[in-house]
Amino acid sequence: MAATTHWSPLADLLADAGSATTLLRLVPVVLLGGGLLVYIIARTALFIKDYMRISRALAKIPTAPGSLPLLGNVIPMITCVRRNIGAWDLMEEWLDNTGPIVKFSILGTQGVVFRDPSALKRVFQTGYKMYEKDLDVSYRPFLPILGSGLVTADGALWQKQRMLMGPALRVDVLDDIVTIAKKAVDRLCEKLAHHAGKGQSVNIEEEFRLLTLQVIGEAVLSMAPEECDRVFPSLYLPVMNEANHRVLRPYRMYLPTPEWFRFRTRMSQLNEYLIDLFRRRWESRQRLGRQKPADILDRIMEAIEESGAKWDAALETQLCYEIKTFLLAGHETSAAMLTWSTFELAMNEKATNKVQAGAPGGCGRVVLRVVSEAEAAFGLRSEKEANRRNVDEMIFTLAVLKEALRKYSVVPVVTRKLVRGSGAADDPVGVLGHPLPKGIMVACHLQGTHRLYEAPDEFRPERFMPEGEYDSFDDAIRAYMFVPFIQGPRNCLGQHLALLEARVVLSLLHKRFKFRVVDGDKVTRMPTVIPVGPTGGLNVVLEQRTDAQAKSCWDPPFLPVRAWWVRVGTHRGDLASRVRQRQLAHGRGGAMLGRRQAGITSRTYECDLHFMALSHAATSEGVAALVVAAKPPRYPNTVT
Repeated sequence: MAATTHWSPLADLLADAGSATTLLRLVPVVLLGGGLLVYIIARTALFIKDYMRISRALAKIPTAPGSLPLLGNVIPMITCVRRNIGAWDLMEEWLDNTGPIVKFSILGTQGVVFRDPSALKRVFQTGYKMYEKDLDVSYRPFLPILGSGLVTADGALWQKQRMLMGPALRVDVLDDIVTIAKKAVDRLCEKLAHHAGKGQSVNIEEEFRLLTLQVIGEAVLSMAPEECDRVFPSLYLPVMNEANHRVLRPYRMYLPTPEWFRFRTRMSQLNEYLIDLFRRRWESRQRLGRQKPADILDRIMEAIEESGAKWDAALETQLCYEIKTFLLAGHETSAAMLTWSTFELAMNEKATNKVQAGAPGGCGRVVLRVVSEAEAAFGLRSEKEANRRNVDEMIFTLAVLKEALRKYSVVPVVTRKLVRGSGAADDPVGVLGHPLPKGIMVACHLQGTHRLYEAPDEFRPERFMPEGEYDSFDDAIRAYMFVPFIQGPRNCLGQHLALLEARVVLSLLHKRFKFRVVDGDKVTRMPTVIPVGPTGGLNVVLEQRTDAQAKSCWDPPFLPVRAWWVRVGTHRGDLASRVRQRQLAHGRGGAMLGRRQAGITSRTYECDLHFMALSHAATSEGVAALVVAAKPPRYPNTVT
């Protein structure tokens, strides 16, 4: 018997109610999906509008080769590593082949790159308030380390942090750096002595990284070298390495890989270590009262106390960012600078002899030799303690370091973002005659600027000696022809500390050891990491330098005549009264001494009287002109 279906109004009512409930449940989903779609459409429309605005403003600027729709130049910038060159080297090729300013894009972000010093001056000096740090692209991988510290901060926050950190790097801190660096290089030399003369290779780049961390760790936090070696290689250096990997592989910032978890863990442990150190130091200061600052952290805390700021979690976090900024800026660039300087000195024995004996070589027809920089500062045989004044006098060693920074451009490119204005051309002055629009990335190609010198591939420390090539540039652009530490209001706060430390380390190492680079002709620049060091480090073989070898550097073979030694003492009066003219001329000629400024730092000069030359000696206190007019001497060298 067939089943009879009965119509039920109640069943229909229940079915309708179920459908209505289902529809009501779908309403939030539909609204959310619709809102998201509207947001995506709006954002896309704004992106297209902004992209077209920037494109129109940049229409007259030549485009970098290899640009693709949407992707832009990202593929050539990634694949150039196969040619063992970095993205910054590719940009240099663009500038060489296309023009002084080139536009490019990276996944929709449009930018321009240039190297002209007048353009750098616009970005770093005259228009610096319009050009802020590019946190969206260049600095993003390093934000967990740097946070809102001095390097990444802008505007009022940057000014506040600069005022807080600036006094911490006063003159007395620089005096301390000499002693700290001397102790660090003593420890390194003791370590290297075990390998010297045995044919064993040492990765000197890695040793420089550890040394510079020890120096900055003691200078900033009064950390013992053993503590630095325990903490930083296990926490800080792996974090830095991962951040460097993320520059060309940004997906590593988001994918939950084992490296991602290790990065977070180490970052957290480093922050906890630093904050615990801050708290203990702050409590000690509150308990013991005001005392003489022992390090940079003490000076920062002193400034915090004077400002009346309240010690809280936010201040701890900000201070943590600042100290990590000091660590990053205080050791990476210094280690790379020392590595490349050692490489060049090892490959150029003549230059090594000059550093070891403190002789700068020739400037044009003038032979100006600063005798015994390392020996004058620290002693020839039994070394003595030196102060900052002694190290300031090592002008040729400083020239070597500057030339290494120029030739190898350890920071090859710096980016900014134009953020001010509201018109089609938000920077109407722009660079190189091209107005620039708001939102554009500006790549300042420091490496390209450093190659605007004569014979840029040659290592010539004399460029940075008085009356050298650097001095020959026009006054308006000279400061922007050498920009390893940037220029303008946002220049590197620790540059003087870095150069002071490096002079101590480089001079003492080459006073005590001779270096030979393993496979020196195969050394190349790392194409993926900034600061740029040698690929795979720098392996060297060492030999201890004897007193006889050191003394042999004192009598260079290229002087056409025997030279006389003239000591010019510190004096702010008549310079002529400081030199015994009768001994200088030895009764066979006249001597006239003049000066441009009264401040003269004590230094020994070797004057080649044969040239009857005008020599200029740059000092920390002024520039003195020494005019020597005499007949070629007929007598042995006379020291006065």
